[in-house]
Amino acid sequence: MSRKFRIEDNELLDQSHYPVKAVFNMVNDERFEKVILGVCNNIGFGENYGACAFWDDLDDYDKANTEFYEGAEFGLHSGEEIIITPKELLYYLNLICKKYCQDYLKNQEEILKWLEIYKDKNGISQ
Repeated sequence: MSRKFRIEDNELLDQSHYPVKAVFNMVNDERFEKVILGVCNNIGFGENYGACAFWDDLDDYDKANTEFYEGAEFGLHSGEEIIITPKELLYYLNLICKKYCQDYLKNQEEILKWLEIYKDKNGISQ
C-alpha cells in the first residue's frame, strides 16, 4: 500500500521546512529503503525536482563556496532550500519510517536499526 504523502503540511516543524517535505514525498516506495539507508549514513540523494545533501556529499569547489553546516540541506530545483539540524532530520526520519513500516511491516526491524545508526553517527541520544 503506497501513501500519497510521507509528510503532511501539519507535520512540518516549521513552514520553512517545505523542501524537506517535498523531497521526501518524491521518493517512491521502490527506492524508499535505499534512500533511507543512505540518509541514515549521512549520504544524500536526489530526486527529479529536489535533493538532500550532507556536508560530506559536497565536492571541494562546493565546500570552498559554502559555509560549513551540520545536518542536511534540502533543496528544490526552484531554488527553495533549507538546512536542518540532525535532530530535526531525525524527527522527519522517524515520521516517514513509521508510516512506511505501517505499510511494509516486514522491514520494520531493519529500518529501526538504521535509525539507531543515524543517531549514533550524529551524537543524538533519545
